[in-house]
Amino acid sequence: MKKILPLKSALGCALIFMMIGASIIFNDKEIILPEMAALAIGCLIHQNPVWLAKPLHIFLLPSITAIGGFMINKMDVNPAAKLILAVMFVLLTLRVFKSGLAPALATGLLPVITNATSLYFIFSILTLTLILALSLYAKRGTPPEPTISKRQRPQDNILYIVFVSAWVLTCAQNGWMYIAAIPPVLVVGYESMHKEEYTFKMFYKQVVCLSLAAYIGIQSLYFLNNLLLATLMDIVAISLLMRLVAFKLTPAYAMSLLPMVLHRPSHQYFYWNVFVMACIVLGTIYSYKNFRFSEQLRVRLARVSRSGEEV
Repeated sequence: MKKILPLKSALGCALIFMMIGASIIFNDKEIILPEMAALAIGCLIHQNPVWLAKPLHIFLLPSITAIGGFMINKMDVNPAAKLILAVMFVLLTLRVFKSGLAPALATGLLPVITNATSLYFIFSILTLTLILALSLYAKRGTPPEPTISKRQRPQDNILYIVFVSAWVLTCAQNGWMYIAAIPPVLVVGYESMHKEEYTFKMFYKQVVCLSLAAYIGIQSLYFLNNLLLATLMDIVAISLLMRLVAFKLTPAYAMSLLPMVLHRPSHQYFYWNVFVMACIVLGTIYSYKNFRFSEQLRVRLARVSRSGEEV
């Protein structure tokens, strides 16, 4: 295992740099898929058991949601409607496949966020996810049992759509579309929505890591002005950050690469935008989860009390 892990780490990093290199060669930033960094590191380095259980989904779901998002972006509707439709399409896809592959949410939103029009975007997602899936099959041992689908509650998906829709519409109404749907934040929100327990410690670490990842990503891009060097710095810095806070958050890697595909992100305000959105969206989910569990606890205590009185 000790020999395999460095090999997988090298493969994960090679996949990321291959993506960045291709974008430089073809002079097309739509080839860059920030969430591929999260997928590669989550599968090959962090060994996420939920993702590894079905390697085919690593290729299939991001590809389906990316193509769906690409088609939604071509629709003649306003940006807020496109974002809401993309979220609904992704959650429906995950529901149909009984999957909890949260990065598929980001790949579905990305073509809408960046207004992707190049077919290189589709070719990139198909190629990169296929390589990643094949590498998982090649190194696959005993497949772990998927557990996330057993814990998912359909009403949580419905409420998540309601939360996101309300946030997107609020941003559209006030001219804040630049913080309406930052993909890594929504990915973390989706994962948190389906956690059995969502503590304040998890919440604040997520906000801190996403905000610092955004800071690292925008500053490395601004000062280095070289995609390969910026990517190297991002991966190293985020890895050190994760070790420092003793936390695993693969969307942080995607967040650090996100400025590379956005249209003129501000190196002064981008990370503040992420901080604000993370606080509001994740804070809403934290409040809901803890209120719901508090209500469940009160109901259970009431039942115990009534049964005690009957005895």
